[in-house]
Amino acid sequence: MASINPIIKGKSGTSTIYVRLKSGRTHDYTTSSGLLINPKDWNKQTKRPKETNAELKNLKSDLDDLISFIQHNLNKITRDGLEPSKKWLENITNTFLNKENQEQNAEITFWINYVIDNPKLFKNSIGTKGLSVNRIKQLKTLKGVFKRYQKNHNFKVIEINQLFYDKFFVWLTDNQIYAHNTAKKFSDDILAIGRHARTYKIPYSTELNIIERVKSKKIKPIVIEEEEIQKIINADLNKKHLINARKWLLLGFHLAQRVCDLLPLTEKNILHIPNLNNDLVKCLVFIQKKSHGTKEILIPIDHKIEELLKDGFPNKISSQKFNDYIKEVCKIARINKLTNGSISKVIKLNGKKIKRNVDGIYPKHELITAHTMRKTGTTHYYQVFGSKVKHITGHSKEETVNIYVNDDRSRKVSQIQQLQKEFYEYKNEEQRKSNKKEPQLTIVKSVVK
Repeated sequence: MASINPIIKGKSGTSTIYVRLKSGRTHDYTTSSGLLINPKDWNKQTKRPKETNAELKNLKSDLDDLISFIQHNLNKITRDGLEPSKKWLENITNTFLNKENQEQNAEITFWINYVIDNPKLFKNSIGTKGLSVNRIKQLKTLKGVFKRYQKNHNFKVIEINQLFYDKFFVWLTDNQIYAHNTAKKFSDDILAIGRHARTYKIPYSTELNIIERVKSKKIKPIVIEEEEIQKIINADLNKKHLINARKWLLLGFHLAQRVCDLLPLTEKNILHIPNLNNDLVKCLVFIQKKSHGTKEILIPIDHKIEELLKDGFPNKISSQKFNDYIKEVCKIARINKLTNGSISKVIKLNGKKIKRNVDGIYPKHELITAHTMRKTGTTHYYQVFGSKVKHITGHSKEETVNIYVNDDRSRKVSQIQQLQKEFYEYKNEEQRKSNKKEPQLTIVKSVVK
C-alpha cells in the first residue's frame, strides 16, 4: 500500500515542505509542495504543522487537502492499471496548487530564480543584455530576504501593487532594521522582477507601471581632502603591509577606480597609445569589471602616477585586507575629524545576531573604505573638469557621476572662491599686459614751412 507523507529537510530558518510518495520497493518520489514553515512549528510525530495559531491551522488544512488530493488521484490511476512517477507526482501537486507550467509560473520567488539562472536574457544598467556577477549576488540576497518576508504565503506577481510595495518597504526598515536606501533597493528590485515577469504573458497587477517608489536618501560621500591626502603621504608607517596599502590608496586617488579594477593592475596594463597628434602616450589600459566586459579605460600616466610606479606596482593584496589596512593607515595619519556616516555593526534582531549599517558620528578614519578612494578621486576631478570626469571614471551618465561627488556647501563655497580668485588673477594679468603696451606717438599739430 502506498504512503504519502509531508516532510521537511531544514532545521532552522524557513523550510520547504516536501511531499514523499512511497509505493512498494520501486516507487519512492519526493516533490516540493510549495508551502513553507519554520521547523520549530513542525510536529515530528504527526508530520504536520503544530496548531498553535490560525496561520498554522490553515497551513495544516492546506497540507491535509493536498495529501488527500494526491491519494485520490493515485487511487484513480491504480484502478486504471497505471503506476505513479516523479513527474506524475509533480504534476498532481502543481494541479492542486493551481500553479501554471514553468514558463507561466506566477510566483515572485520563481521569477527571482529565473532571472538569477538566466542573466543573459535581461538588460543591465547600461542598456545591454547581461547581468553582472555582483548583480546576481544582489538578487540571491533579495531571494533570501523575500522568503523571510512571505513566510508561508507564496506571493504572486499579480499581487505587486502600491500597498504591497509600501508594506514590504516598511517591513524591511521597521522589522528588519535595514537602512532606508537598502530597503528601497530591495523594494525596487521586486518591482523590477514583476516587470520582467509580465513579458511572459502571466497575470500581473495593472499598477506595475504606476507604483510610486520610495525616494533615495541623499548620502554625502566620504571624501579625503587634499590636506588629508598630504597627511597620508607624510604618515610614519613602519609596517610593510601598511606602506604597500598606502601606495595602492594613493594610486587609487589618481585613477578614481573601483577596488576591483585597481588591485588587479600590473605592468601588463601599461601600453603606449597614440594621441591625435600621433604621439605615443604611456597609459594604463584595462576593462572595467562591473561594466560587463565592454568598458575600456585609458588613463595617461602623468608625473604623479609615474612617481608612484617608479619602483613598480604595489604588491598584490585582497580587497578585504586592503579595506582593513587603509583604515589603519588613515588612523595613523590622524584622519580623525568627526564625521556623519554609517558603519556595519553586529546587532541583535529577534534574539539573533545580524549585521546592519548603523548611522552615527564617527572619527573619519573609521568611515573610510576601499570605495572612498573612487569617491575622492571623482570629487577632486569633478571640481576641475565637471562631468568630463566620466572619461576617467568610466561612468556612462552624469547623474551617476553625481552620486560619487561630495557637493556640500563648504565645498561649493571653496570652489566659487577659487573661481573668483582665478577670475581676478586673469583680469589683473590682462590689465598688466595693457599697461605694458609701448606708448603710441600722436601728431598734435602739423607745421608746414
